[in-house]
Amino acid sequence: MTETKKPLFAYPRLCVAYFCEFAIWAAWAGALSVYASEVLKLTGSQVGWLYCAIPFGAVIGPMLIGPLADRYFAAQKVMSVLHLIGGICLAACGYLCLTHQASFPVLMALMMLSGICYMPTMGLINSVVFANLPKPSMGPYVFVFGTFGWIVSCLLIAAFFGGEMSHNFFFVGGGFSIFLALYCLTLPNTPPKGVDPNSKRNPIAAALGLDAFKLFKDPMFALFAVCVFFASIPACGFYFVVQTPYLSQMGYPSPVALGTLNQISELFFMTALPILVALIGLRWVLVCGMLAWTARYIFFALPGYGVAPEYDFWFSVIGLLFHGFSYSFLYVAAYMYAERKAPANLKASVQSMMVFLLLGVGQVLGAQIYAPIAQYAQKESGQPKVSDVSVDASQVEAKDKDGKVVSLTGRISTPIPAWSVKDGSFLQYLDLAAQVKKLQGKQSGSSAKNVDLGELLGDKPFTKETLAAFPDEKLIQDGIKITNPNNAQQELTLTVKYSKDDLKQLGAKMAGGSEDFSLDRKAFLAAKAQDWKTIFTLPAVFIAVFFLVFLFFGREPKEETKE
Repeated sequence: MTETKKPLFAYPRLCVAYFCEFAIWAAWAGALSVYASEVLKLTGSQVGWLYCAIPFGAVIGPMLIGPLADRYFAAQKVMSVLHLIGGICLAACGYLCLTHQASFPVLMALMMLSGICYMPTMGLINSVVFANLPKPSMGPYVFVFGTFGWIVSCLLIAAFFGGEMSHNFFFVGGGFSIFLALYCLTLPNTPPKGVDPNSKRNPIAAALGLDAFKLFKDPMFALFAVCVFFASIPACGFYFVVQTPYLSQMGYPSPVALGTLNQISELFFMTALPILVALIGLRWVLVCGMLAWTARYIFFALPGYGVAPEYDFWFSVIGLLFHGFSYSFLYVAAYMYAERKAPANLKASVQSMMVFLLLGVGQVLGAQIYAPIAQYAQKESGQPKVSDVSVDASQVEAKDKDGKVVSLTGRISTPIPAWSVKDGSFLQYLDLAAQVKKLQGKQSGSSAKNVDLGELLGDKPFTKETLAAFPDEKLIQDGIKITNPNNAQQELTLTVKYSKDDLKQLGAKMAGGSEDFSLDRKAFLAAKAQDWKTIFTLPAVFIAVFFLVFLFFGREPKEETKE
């Protein structure tokens, strides 16, 4: 058999494609949950469904698209068409948000179509990478550029495009997708393997990619697939829903930028993966990956347990840095395991099956378990989250999108004032947008008014006495976006003048009803936050179960060369 000559400069060309592939996903993954809940005012259930939409596309798409690339069309051409459609969908989401026409049903439909187009490209790009590298073991050296893409995309959004409170992340993701659609046409040609005339494969099963599931006849492959699938449910699909709200509620500035610590750690672990696979084998790498997911969730839960409270931030940082360990050693190692076990004529179908299981069904279920876990956690804690300040309509000036004043009556629910970190804290440097503005000399000049308890209190706690000293002119907040209580189709922009009595009631509510409240920044933020202790502990225990199963019963895979 003649060895196929590898295309010229395949490695750098594939690295650029993988960079863009993950820049698309990163653009919305970190920002969407906060934007949808805080700006669009969608419910928790609706936010969960938006996060289901793209991975749900992996349930529908890969098992249909993978066989097309196996049998009929070149993989890079299929990717080009899919990224073009997906990019247009993301850009359309941004346009609807920009023009205040966004509604949950329309966004859900566009995100669903985007997901159906995007998720199959995960399996396709893996098949292109493995087909055009000298050795499959070099795959992680390409995959690491997906990590660079994720980091760059998130930092661009945090520093220059408004972060999680702006719709611009849709345009960033759409732009990367459309660029990649064109770039795919320059990738090394990866033609379909075609159909073996002597094959006894069922043509219908082959067309749908169902014959990839015949690998489950191998007990060891079945054990591997079941363990990594169930471990994936509370992994990425769950984690990306909770990451930015968790970091935000813990009081860390620029949570989208801070979240890039996930991918920075990937740079090390992804690079180390081939070395460790050679040293300890894929089985032990997968065992370590499942253990890493359990460990990172425990670190996220530690602040809620009150363990060494002075190190809460560092526990969160360690949890973020565990992402490279947990993602690379579970997901990427799973792709490598599947590649090793798949016959040559089923490579794309088996990769698509893994995307279907891990990034499709696993992520859909992961996004859906967040809401019931959060509800259970709140019920068990017995302390409902304080989510707003109620003010009289006379303290509010409301305008519609045309600037016309709208009359409101009764009590209006408004956001709780911010409590920023003080200027002497190193946390201020996490706010990339603010630092960029300082470098550009734009730190002043805005006429907008903002209520900032950190500025008003300094090092003092929030009490009745410190509240009484607040200047009235510092209790005015501009730019609050709400839906008109009397017209669900109308978005209003408010200017609110908080009264000291309203803020006094807020402090008492946060202190469990005590009028003699004294709240530092941590206690203030905790009263607004969900019960993250329980939210992270439950999935940690769930993953630990499958870690133990694979630890005791899993085996090292043997490479298959024939169907």
